[in-house]
This record gives sequence, structure tokens and C-alpha cells, in this order.
Amino acid sequence: MPSAHQFENDGTGGTITREFVQYWSHRYQLRPLEVDVLDVVGPAVAKRGYYKRGELQKVVRWKSPRSITYIDRNSDSDIEHLTRIALAAPERLRHRILCLLDGVGVPIASALITACEPSVFTVIDYRAIETLRAHSELSQQPNCTSYLQVCRDLANRVETDLRTLDRALWQWSKARPPGSRG
Repeated sequence: MPSAHQFENDGTGGTITREFVQYWSHRYQLRPLEVDVLDVVGPAVAKRGYYKRGELQKVVRWKSPRSITYIDRNSDSDIEHLTRIALAAPERLRHRILCLLDGVGVPIASALITACEPSVFTVIDYRAIETLRAHSELSQQPNCTSYLQVCRDLANRVETDLRTLDRALWQWSKARPPGSRG
């Protein structure tokens, strides 16, 4: 198994391995809000079939706290109706429907979907994209469907779940020195 020293100094190149994912996911600091979103909010929303305002706000605070003021522009009715339609829609359309809500772009839409089904979906994030590109796992700017497929394939290849993979990808990017970004 590669040493921790190798991963700490690993700049770019090479494909992502199981050891890489284990190393970086263990360095990810799990926050209480993330635990609440994934263990309480997501299952409640999945069971009910739609988001309520407070639940939507929690997910937005987890993914992108700066967007909360835009989210508050949505009516309770729009939140319920659009999230109900999105969560029942075919996978390839869910992000598009959620983006009809004020303040929801693709990253937040992916977080809303992931909260409900973290074993099936993952969050689209610039940090994760940076890590995938730096390790030759992703060559172009992905759309939602292609990003999800890359992550699912990678998680299968390295024998991990999507949440663990996402945390490793995010943490590797976060840990990079500022001057090392492409």
C-alpha cells in the first residue's frame, strides 16, 4: 500500500485508487450539518416525496450557504411542487427541474438529490471535478449525467460508495496548496 507521505505530496497524474480514496476520505472533516442532512433530512424527504422550506434551507446551508438568500425567494408551494416533481422524475431530468427554483443551480440540485439517495447520487462540486481532472479521470466539463456516471464507475472500480468517494475527492482538492491549482 502506498504511504501517507506519497498522498500528501501527490500533485497530479495517475488514476485514483482505492488507497487514495481511503487516505483522503479519512482526512475529511464530517460536519454535524452534513450528518443531519444525510441521516435526518434526506430520509424524511425521500419518504414524503418532496422538500419543505426548512429542509431545503438545511441542504443549501450544507452545500452553499451563500445561496440561502436566493432560496428564500421561493414560495412554500413552489418548493413543494417543484421538488415533488423533480424527485419523481427520471434521473436525467431531476437537476433541470430543481434548477427552476430561485437560487438552485446544478451543484445545489445535486446536493438536494444526493440527500435523498446518497447511495445512488453524488454532489457535483468544483473541488471534486478538480480532483478528477488532476488524476486523469475526467477530461471535459461534465454535465450532470456524465459526472454521475464517471463517479459511479470510479466508485465501482475502487470498491467504495459514492459518499466516501465524494469526501475523498473534495478533501484532496481542499488540501492542495493554493499555488498548485491548474
